[in-house]
Amino acid sequence: MRNKPLAIAAMTLLSMLLIGFLAVWFEKNFERRIEEVRTAMQPEARRNPLLAAERFLSRLGVDVESRSGRHYLTTPPDRLGMLFVRDLGPPLPQSRVTALLAWVERGGDLLATPSSQLQDGSSHPLLAHYGISVESGESDEEEGAATLFLPDDETSMQIGFDTAKWFEIDTEHAYLALPDEEYPQLLIFPRGEGRVIFLSDNDFFSNQRIDQRDHALLLARLVADNDRVWLLYSSQMPSLIVLLWRHAPYLLISLALLGLLLVWRLTRRTGPLITPAAAQRRDLLEHLQAVAEFAWRHDPAKGLLEGARRQVEHRWLASHPSLHHLDRQARCHWLAERTGMTADSIHQALYPDQGDTGRLIKTTANLQRLLAALHPERKKK
Repeated sequence: MRNKPLAIAAMTLLSMLLIGFLAVWFEKNFERRIEEVRTAMQPEARRNPLLAAERFLSRLGVDVESRSGRHYLTTPPDRLGMLFVRDLGPPLPQSRVTALLAWVERGGDLLATPSSQLQDGSSHPLLAHYGISVESGESDEEEGAATLFLPDDETSMQIGFDTAKWFEIDTEHAYLALPDEEYPQLLIFPRGEGRVIFLSDNDFFSNQRIDQRDHALLLARLVADNDRVWLLYSSQMPSLIVLLWRHAPYLLISLALLGLLLVWRLTRRTGPLITPAAAQRRDLLEHLQAVAEFAWRHDPAKGLLEGARRQVEHRWLASHPSLHHLDRQARCHWLAERTGMTADSIHQALYPDQGDTGRLIKTTANLQRLLAALHPERKKK
């Protein structure tokens, strides 16, 4: 009993030594590292090419909102801030251009890029207001990035502009052209309390390129003191389904439920199923009996006698061709001499119309006798 505390202390010391040894071994053989693994682009990033710019500005403390459509182009925001239009899209009515410029005069900043669909020398009404047209040429991939110096900022920035696009300027408005006057790709026009900024292209602000060179820095400097930014990443009109879902979602849900109910209703029957009658097979005797009953009900003489009369007469004519040259009377007498039947009975069996049922039976018997007389050897067998 006295050795029990000593044994417990020894076990505790041994356990601590073992744990310490494992900790030292783990520290010597394992190292903590941080690895960046690139994955496939998420659906939100594929839909919004300015998603990285949005998150970058959010980390700077700017209130950012990404939108699509032409609403902010036709109806400027109620609040002041910066409106970043990635693509101006189709031309705007002059009244909308005037409203947009009035919003800029109150203190808003407009950062816009002309549509890539504009041809050389063509212009958007907003560009035409400032006497700007878009020019294009061959891209010089060896030229590298352009160096920019923004006003009141001595920091130089390397920006990867598309060298195949630039602006042509013919205006009396005050402006700043960067990187140079000959091939400007960034124009800044002061207007009232705000600014109108034009970029020849803004692909360097996209998700794939904003982390390169000084692109993110340029975006931060252009945003300047604005605490609110709207990123209009697409100025195309949304589809009818998108508009209905945006303004009347309950209508679309009701139509979808109605369609499902209609499909379900079409799969339901309105009455009992009609069981198809099973096709019963008949044997040959039943078939012959049915045909005979049908013929008897409609025309016994024509249905039952005409075929038999033709067959019997045809066989006699085929066996004795000389009968073709005789008329009916002579033919009946010729047959009577060779069959033992009277000429009248032969004539009634082959030619006249049938009367009552009794005569039909008698006529049928006479036809059988005529057929038997044609082949007397079968009777002997």
